[in-house]
Amino acid sequence: MLAAYIHILALLPLTGQIMRPEPRRDIWLYASICLAAVGTMVLLGVTGEEVQSRGFAAALHWSELTVILIFGGLVICKGPHQVWRLAGYIGGYLLLFAVLAAVFRVFGNNVAETVDGPALYSGWLWAHIGSSLITYALVTLAAIAAMAYVVQEYALKKRKPTRWSRRLPPLRDSEYMLVGFLKWSAWILIIGIISGFALRYVEGQNLWEIDHKMLLTLLGFATICLLIFIHERSTLRGRMAVRFVLGAWLLLTLAFPGVRLVTGYIIG
Repeated sequence: MLAAYIHILALLPLTGQIMRPEPRRDIWLYASICLAAVGTMVLLGVTGEEVQSRGFAAALHWSELTVILIFGGLVICKGPHQVWRLAGYIGGYLLLFAVLAAVFRVFGNNVAETVDGPALYSGWLWAHIGSSLITYALVTLAAIAAMAYVVQEYALKKRKPTRWSRRLPPLRDSEYMLVGFLKWSAWILIIGIISGFALRYVEGQNLWEIDHKMLLTLLGFATICLLIFIHERSTLRGRMAVRFVLGAWLLLTLAFPGVRLVTGYIIG
């Protein structure tokens, strides 16, 4: 549990960015991102949670690390538009995951099933795991940008900007980010779906049997593609786009950590 406490403490500076009067891309932001990444890596090293583990806590921790690395890369590369203003909200999201994982490690079974057999030595496994983590991280960033859009839209309608809305990216930038992140996630999710079918072939499973994870993933992919199609054709704006984004995030949450939760703690 000591590693879990250290991990939670390492995420607090990033979450604390939400309290800054004016968010900036400065040394304090870089330091908080690095501390969050190092804290998560230390936790994974101490607990021995491998990326191919089918455990719920491992899924949450590896998802956290992927979000931190992608967000940190975007901040360092100065794009997209004012993404660093989402730092505190991303930190809060990761902190929620960290606390949730710690609770389930205390009250649940700490021995998680891992992938073994021929699949462990197949490149399709690592392509599937990598694409799944990146896709979920991008959809998570899109969902956070969508929530920023809702806050900014509400403040503009009321013509009363709040201290929270002033710290967020402008409305146009939030929309640009939520659609842009979804477009990238759609391309990477294609790799995840193809590698998932290939992995079934390697494991000797029925190639066309649709389980809960595959069904939810396909529904999430369809939701993302539908949003992109409507947005490009009819300039979909506002809360309807936000609903699509949050719907895709919910479906992929149920498909990735959600399935791990059910199999590890409910059925198991």
